[in-house]
Amino acid sequence: MRALRLLAPLPALLLAAPLAATEPSSTPVSFTTPDGFTIKGTLTIPATGPKRHPVVIFAPQFHQTRDSFAPLVERLNARGIATLALDLRGHGESTDKGGSTVAITDDFMASAKAVGFDKIPSDLAQAAAWVRKHHGIDGRRVGLAGASVGAFSALMASRQVRPQAVLALSPAGNEAFGDKPLDTLKGDVTRGGGANLVFAAADDKETAANATALATMPGVSVLLYPGSDHGSAFLKDHAETMAVFFGEYLLYRQAFNRAVPAAADTSRTGVVTPSVLAGTPAAQPPAPAPQPNGN
Repeated sequence: MRALRLLAPLPALLLAAPLAATEPSSTPVSFTTPDGFTIKGTLTIPATGPKRHPVVIFAPQFHQTRDSFAPLVERLNARGIATLALDLRGHGESTDKGGSTVAITDDFMASAKAVGFDKIPSDLAQAAAWVRKHHGIDGRRVGLAGASVGAFSALMASRQVRPQAVLALSPAGNEAFGDKPLDTLKGDVTRGGGANLVFAAADDKETAANATALATMPGVSVLLYPGSDHGSAFLKDHAETMAVFFGEYLLYRQAFNRAVPAAADTSRTGVVTPSVLAGTPAAQPPAPAPQPNGN
């Protein structure tokens, strides 16, 4: 697989003027899963930009709702990229299951079993199938973004969704996804065929272990930071880097899986060099023993 590079220098992309001069339009979204959950979300389409917009679908972390990705949503909308932010099953407004209320509790594994966290990847695939039919969306240019269990789910959904790009902030919650979840995850990422950018913190043991396992896979770049930031905590300092990532693969590249005529370094794997994307040298990942943190 080719190692892909940013088409423009990072400073030029960061300093580019936002596309949207007027407010984007937001529409409530609702769909029912095969097992009866009503999933609620918000589709936001920029006022300007392409006639048919790329879109990123968001999967929040445990105990968070669709609003948790607001800093990145705003940056993507300003670039002309639409967003579909969801409340995951059992969270926020997505607690109705066939007329009964089924909601998460403070216990991660009890919630995972009661709500069915292992079905979140299929929920994301259903959301992608719906949004691809929307008249304002370019169905060829779909991205996924998730935090913690939402990140693990977004990566697992790659096989079904075939996204151009996936952002995974602290993929975690392995124990909610059956036997050998990491092997399944790696297979799904391979079959997804898109660009994957993973954020993790060295002291966040489960996510650091997951990131380390993914780091050698073609199409995956890992940004490993010191400390213990988890999931949406990375948005505070890195939302612009994330927006640049999606801008690269949803706006500047028409399709990730097509041949890129520009010269490419085929001697190594990886989507983009982390030191180029983040502006800092990539950290050397540790090799900790997995210690699930349940979120």
